[in-house]
Amino acid sequence: MKKTLNEENFQINSKREKLAANASWMGIIINGVLAFFKLVISFITGSIAILADGIDTTTDIITSILTLIASKISSKPADESHPFGHERAETIVTKVLSLVIIYAGFQVLIGAIQSIITYSFSIYRPYLVLWISLISIFTKYFLYKYKFSVGNKIRNSSLVADALNMRNDILTSLSVFIGMIFYLTLNIMWVDSLVAIIVSVFIFRVGIKMFLETSDEFMGSSKELGEIYYNTLEAVEKVSKANNPHKIRVRKAGYVYFVELHIEVEGEMSVKEANEIASQVERELKKINPYIKDVIIHVEPIGNNEEEEFGFDKNSIKRIFDK
Repeated sequence: MKKTLNEENFQINSKREKLAANASWMGIIINGVLAFFKLVISFITGSIAILADGIDTTTDIITSILTLIASKISSKPADESHPFGHERAETIVTKVLSLVIIYAGFQVLIGAIQSIITYSFSIYRPYLVLWISLISIFTKYFLYKYKFSVGNKIRNSSLVADALNMRNDILTSLSVFIGMIFYLTLNIMWVDSLVAIIVSVFIFRVGIKMFLETSDEFMGSSKELGEIYYNTLEAVEKVSKANNPHKIRVRKAGYVYFVELHIEVEGEMSVKEANEIASQVERELKKINPYIKDVIIHVEPIGNNEEEEFGFDKNSIKRIFDK
């Protein structure tokens, strides 16, 4: 028996929720173990760099928990209070994650500057810092590849953001590792504090980038939506009696998209026939891209000429997204 679009959407939601949950729990467990050892070693050794790395890893646990919550909320169907669905919960969580990361970066920076001011550079058992940072590099690389792959597969913005944070953590742990090499071989005492400051810059960079990207989504920016606009043109071309797609607008909410467009049909056509053509365009569009949740189509007679608010047509789509 052929599945309906609603059944297919339900299966997509169930599958993506499970994959996102698995990825989030993986991050929580692995980062929990890493954070524990980094913080313990920071107290044993007095290294502010590994303390900074430990704080950063602790924020990763928070981000994984928030990602898990966001995935659960975003998979809920639309209701009376949320007629557009709950998918934007992922965008909200990503925004919160960015603020958490920026705050963590600020704390690391303050701690590093204080150590330089007080000239507190002594590190006991530096080899412990060296080994935990090396383990962290390989562990974070695994988490980055895994979460980034899953996040792109299910189009989960908060999971992709979490994965990018893992990539940033590779540089963080690498900086600590290299710093300890300099400390052990060249006896450069202040390198630990310097590495902590570098770590804070890495953390700031990721947090600010996440903050700006989610702002674009909240504002309905057309960036990186070229695929959906071309999907829309393709769907209209497949319906022979649908003409001149224009005033096309796409909104992203979490992992789904909402599409609005105008099409033209023969002026003598009945309302029933015109409605069927619009329905065909909608069906074709959802077949091409199952992540398109809703489509609103306004039907006009061929040659209609009226001043309309902003929206893309075929020419403007090619001009903007073929760059």
